[in-house]
Amino acid sequence: MNLMVVAVILFLLAGLLAVLKARSTSKGDSLSFDRREPLFSPAERSFLGILEQALNSKYRILGKVRLGDLVKPAKGLSNSKRVSGLNKVNQKHIDFVVCSATDLAVVGVVELDDQSHGREDRAERDVFVDHTLGCAGIPIARFSAKKGYQIQEVRTKLAEAFKLSISVPVTSSSSAHDSVQPMSVSEPSPVPATAVALPETKEASPNCEKCGAVMVRRQAKKGPHAGKFFWACSTFPKCRQAVAISEV
Repeated sequence: MNLMVVAVILFLLAGLLAVLKARSTSKGDSLSFDRREPLFSPAERSFLGILEQALNSKYRILGKVRLGDLVKPAKGLSNSKRVSGLNKVNQKHIDFVVCSATDLAVVGVVELDDQSHGREDRAERDVFVDHTLGCAGIPIARFSAKKGYQIQEVRTKLAEAFKLSISVPVTSSSSAHDSVQPMSVSEPSPVPATAVALPETKEASPNCEKCGAVMVRRQAKKGPHAGKFFWACSTFPKCRQAVAISEV
């Protein structure tokens, strides 16, 4: 009987020591993290500026959205297939999601395809994404990454892919004959944070001379340049290059 009591006590002590050891190990092995690279690549950030100009205020653009936030496994699947489907969609992200500005309902998906999409693994990923979105009834528009874009071409493709009616008023100051001239160094550069996006014409946006990104058309709202038009780098605030547009 005494041996039985001793055995129970030893068993309890061994369990207590194991719990204490596990707690001390977890404290010593605390997780640490590093900051990732910027959310958008330079090409993606530039194209975001193009999308913002191509769409009007009825729509909002969200970036780097998890595919699993847009779709879910259909009803009737077995548990194993459901788990497998969730794992696949939760591991993939979409470049841009166009939403209704009123309720943020998903209107469509935009993917920017660079040279990496020619790889076999990326091609398989694209096929899976297209199939998944197609099953869920979410339209997708794919654009090839390049240095310059025609705003009207992007707008037309989005309207066709998403069945949208995008009306953008054109002002007389938004003439396709606007010329681009370097801004004087002595003049304070307009701050894009206080500017508003203007309706774009069919002219191609110029590329930034400093970083090569696509520039977006803006109108200064405050300061000595209030009311004037200018080209601003779409990667602002990383690049603050601005070019004045002379009025004709």
